[in-house]
Amino acid sequence: MVCATNEVQVTLLGVYHFANPGRDVIKQSVDDVLAPQRQEQLDSLVTRLASWRPDRIAVEWPWSFADSTRARFERYRAGRLAPSRNEVVQIGFRLAARLGHAAVYPIDDDSFLDLNDSLRAIDQRRPEFKRIRDSIVAILQASADSNNAWRRQTTIVDHLRRLNSEQALHDGNSLGMFGGYLSAGEGANYGGPQFLTQWYARNMNMAHNLTRILQPNVKRILVIVGSGHVPPLRNILDEAPQFCPVSPLPLLR
Repeated sequence: MVCATNEVQVTLLGVYHFANPGRDVIKQSVDDVLAPQRQEQLDSLVTRLASWRPDRIAVEWPWSFADSTRARFERYRAGRLAPSRNEVVQIGFRLAARLGHAAVYPIDDDSFLDLNDSLRAIDQRRPEFKRIRDSIVAILQASADSNNAWRRQTTIVDHLRRLNSEQALHDGNSLGMFGGYLSAGEGANYGGPQFLTQWYARNMNMAHNLTRILQPNVKRILVIVGSGHVPPLRNILDEAPQFCPVSPLPLLR
């Protein structure tokens, strides 16, 4: 994609959750990113990202964490932050410190995606919708299990290259979200579409928060988010006249 001169370029880097909090539906087995070998790989990743020279680094922490994020980043730069496996620290803070940035910017909202009452009702009346979702989860979990074994034998850069491929991004969003929820409803019950609306509302809020960190001198923003956010965010930013979404793959080669 060729960006116009008046558009802010936004590189969307999809990641897995290094600290593995277990909140995602698809469970992953993650090895310790604090291990020396993984730390070397993260240094290599950050060197690649730094070559793009982003003006702002945005991360998947809630906007309401802005003050605490700034305080944590200051402790990180001073060498006083306790060891953290979180990708915000391992990639975002590391990169911002290397580039001499004064801050890292959280852009997530405070919502937590959960089933709505309408979807629960349709699941009770039409259990086939729940069976479809369960079968999709099983497919995606089997793929994640296979990927977990592969990831243990390869580098973080290699894994992120695969995670940010068009095929991987499409499979997660198309099958994982639309495949299970778009058709879940009947009559005046739009439980499945309402769930998707919640998901897109969260990503819309994230895109809105990006507009809050714009300044006249900001031409490039790196966004570090769970890979599931990349397809909806890319779609939203592609429609927004002030932004131009950019793939991270050239930086991961």
